[in-house]
Amino acid sequence: MLINTCEGLVEYDKEAKLQPLIAKSYEVSPDGKTYTFHLRGDVYFHDDKCFPGGKGRKVTASDFKYCYERVCDPRAKTRGLWVYRDKVEGAEEFAAAPDKVKGITGFIAQDDSTFIIKLVQPFAPFLSILTMPYGYVYPREAVEMYKEDFGFRIVGTGPYRFVKWDVDKELACARNENYWAKDKDGGALPKIDGFSVSFIRSPETEFLDFKEGRQDFQKPSIDVFGLITDDKGELKPEYNFELIKQPYLNTVYLGTMLNVKMEGGSANPLAENKKLRQAINYAIDREKICKFILKNKGTPGVNGPLPVGMPGYSQDVKGYSYDKQKAIELLKEAGYPEGKGLTLKLVYHNDESQRELCEALQAQLKEIGVNLQIEEMLGATHRSAQNEGKLGFWRANWGADYYDPENYYALFYSKNETPVGPNTSHYKNPKVDSLYELGLKLTDFSERMKVYNEIDKQVFEDSPWIIVYYNKYIYLKQKRVQGMYVDGLGIINLKYCEID
Repeated sequence: MLINTCEGLVEYDKEAKLQPLIAKSYEVSPDGKTYTFHLRGDVYFHDDKCFPGGKGRKVTASDFKYCYERVCDPRAKTRGLWVYRDKVEGAEEFAAAPDKVKGITGFIAQDDSTFIIKLVQPFAPFLSILTMPYGYVYPREAVEMYKEDFGFRIVGTGPYRFVKWDVDKELACARNENYWAKDKDGGALPKIDGFSVSFIRSPETEFLDFKEGRQDFQKPSIDVFGLITDDKGELKPEYNFELIKQPYLNTVYLGTMLNVKMEGGSANPLAENKKLRQAINYAIDREKICKFILKNKGTPGVNGPLPVGMPGYSQDVKGYSYDKQKAIELLKEAGYPEGKGLTLKLVYHNDESQRELCEALQAQLKEIGVNLQIEEMLGATHRSAQNEGKLGFWRANWGADYYDPENYYALFYSKNETPVGPNTSHYKNPKVDSLYELGLKLTDFSERMKVYNEIDKQVFEDSPWIIVYYNKYIYLKQKRVQGMYVDGLGIINLKYCEID
């Protein structure tokens, strides 16, 4: 719920278009290395006892410098060190020795209303990463007063302010009476007095509360979804609420370890056999999986790594579609005619829906003669095994960190191999590396997408991933609730919410 309590310099709106937020305007230098933000003069922190007299003060450029340096400070036990460390001038040096290096030279508070960021080299998606929570602003006073409890007593600038947070029980926020933004008619925001989030362990109890009107929003479990929908995945007519299905920036795929020096690649038939990976890609009937296994809760992954809803996604990008005959031919060319002598093991983490998916994949590959064994693994163990290169073939997914296609193409960059980066397949292709690096320098989005589409072609050819489907975000909402929305990252936005 940070998006409703905290804000940054810029944001993505409901249509996934980048908009100024606390920065009323900004400029990017011609070389793409200097970003200058001009702050609004009417943004104040929430009233809180960390301030003299409990009155929130005006936000200044120094606040952004403090917060961004804190993200880079390992003493703060940050999880966002990766965001700025290799991008902003002086961030690497500061992160390595925060006790010796005084601040980050690339974060400059020129005056109260002007904040400048200087990059080591151009990074085209930089504005996008500033929309993440690591780009939010909060006051030094709150950090110093609440110390270790700051995460449960956050003071921001957003439309709602924290009231209480009983861990595993309830989170409550109230209207920020001093909020700076207005609606399109000049009216005050937000429109509702506040909201609360209940943490109910039983999905059945949670749905019952929603059904009886005690909750306004709910994400249905697999069982609940099956109960309230028909064979097409649509809401049954006896229910008087809304079922909303929308794109979710999350791509589900089968990962393959290509590095034969890693444990997962040492005896892996897929590691050095491109035609085998291509054969499996053609053998999967994604349409059938989405219809019968996912109950229309996903979109067939036939258009490349970018999911539906991500800027740059295009149906004109053609990946792999079901072609049994082509799969059989490629399997023979790969050295396994009719699958003879081939056994593959697909590992997934313990979840009923993943098991059903993997069983469907097992059945589809059997149709071309491939013996696919499936193995369940605990979620935490599964994640660590991926990062340590211990798995050869596994069910995976990538959810976007921010609204930019670079966040997906970074997974095919050889310098991002795990455990340093997110390239879990250890995929290496000099042409892809060169194109990825070129894309980082192009600030014109359409030109950048031309480069990324060239990466698509190479990735389809090499098949380090076997893309299965793009996720959908599904939730239930009472009809009386208007104006709220969930963005492609799964973040609920109540800034414009109204209750009829």
